[in-house]
Amino acid sequence: MPKRIVWFTAGASAGMATSAYVRRKIRHAARRSASAATGPVAAGYRANARLRASASEARAALAEGTAAVRRYRADAARRLLDESNKR
Repeated sequence: MPKRIVWFTAGASAGMATSAYVRRKIRHAARRSASAATGPVAAGYRANARLRASASEARAALAEGTAAVRRYRADAARRLLDESNKR
């Protein structure tokens, strides 16, 4: 019987310590996420801003690539025209 009391006490103590640790971690995380700078709404705004910036950069890269292809085609056509005029 004394062994059961010892093991029960050890288990209950470990459970209470773990419960207190988890509660402290959860409260800290909740406090951190509830602040204005890192709240869920602010995180949504930051994600939206990053998405818009990425889309803008993608559009700019596409426009730059399209312009480069047009310049290349115009140069190639000009060279072809020059070569045919030389003959």
